[in-house]
Amino acid sequence: MERRGHGGEGIGEEMSFNSLLIDHMKVIQITNPGEWSEPVEAVGDAIPCRIMYDTRLMKNYQGEEVLSAAKIFVKPEHITFHHEDGLQFDIESYGINHPIITIKQPQNSVILHHAEVWVQ
Repeated sequence: MERRGHGGEGIGEEMSFNSLLIDHMKVIQITNPGEWSEPVEAVGDAIPCRIMYDTRLMKNYQGEEVLSAAKIFVKPEHITFHHEDGLQFDIESYGINHPIITIKQPQNSVILHHAEVWVQ
């Protein structure tokens, strides 16, 4: 009997996690091409995720205390964005840009099969 991961995690757990990803988000990458130019926003493709609205007082990556709006669960391989970027959610018709507070990637992707992203 082959055991994968910690505590027997294997393909069944991966499939069940996929079934929990019932929402979608889009990443807004903001670039500033130059000193005299306006910032440019590029919106990516929809990424499966799970959005859980949760209000908490947290410290962002700059060390400032901010109030969170939601915690998003996503597959670690979909974390291709940074703190400077923003997120939009399908349940809000992609109409609101949410700044990213923090990104918590798993230390070992075999043990933890998801990453957490907190947004304002």
